[in-house]
Amino acid sequence: MSRKTMAVSFCLFLLLIAMPVFAQQSVDKSNIDPIQILKGMDDFTNGFSDQEMEFTFNVYDVNGSLKKYDAIIQQKGRDKRIIRFKSGEVKGMSILTEENDRMYVYLPGYKRVRRIAAHNMNQSFVGSDYTNTDMAACDYSRDYDAVKTKEDEKFWWLTLTPKSGKKLDYAKLVMKISKDVFRMWETEYYNAKGELLKVFSIEEPKDFGTKVTWPGQVQMRDARTGHKTVLVIHTFKVEMGLKDSMFTQRYLQWAR
Repeated sequence: MSRKTMAVSFCLFLLLIAMPVFAQQSVDKSNIDPIQILKGMDDFTNGFSDQEMEFTFNVYDVNGSLKKYDAIIQQKGRDKRIIRFKSGEVKGMSILTEENDRMYVYLPGYKRVRRIAAHNMNQSFVGSDYTNTDMAACDYSRDYDAVKTKEDEKFWWLTLTPKSGKKLDYAKLVMKISKDVFRMWETEYYNAKGELLKVFSIEEPKDFGTKVTWPGQVQMRDARTGHKTVLVIHTFKVEMGLKDSMFTQRYLQWAR
């Protein structure tokens, strides 16, 4: 079920940390700059030294068929993460990302690690509505300028466009961010023609018992075809003391 889709940040998996540093600061939210809002969301997303999530990819095709993949994601800091698949046709495959432009994959059938080429980064990730690039980048404020387009008592709406000189996969993002803890609730993704490509959304967060709230489910929907990917989150843990040695090509290949 390989399909090319546009890229969206892996931060979509990591948007729901309960106690971000930025949100704890004394901020005048009545007169906050849109760039501050965006940085607040980035800090909210990356508020812990490490984190781990177990989840199931549910990939719904337009014909109603469903494919499921159980996986675990471990992340350290902002840029190092490893993804391991535990079921389905991709069982045993592992992915390592280093910053936003280096990704390596372990393929059990070949028993080797290879780097994913730059021209393949915008390809679909295991047939889902996420791409390889989705699993690599994490800082919106680094890559985008922001304008606040509207707000109400609970939310801000920001329009994001790439910073000068940045070559990104989207011409525009429209983001809905909560005022309480700078949580992203929905994002629309547009191409250079102004066409809506995809929509990301979350369900109401719940307590996973580790000082964080996290949604039990998130969704990425292709606005053109109706194809969608639903992530059902089973566990979420933080501050586990994950070692740097876990996030290496050697570990990717040998730690089975």
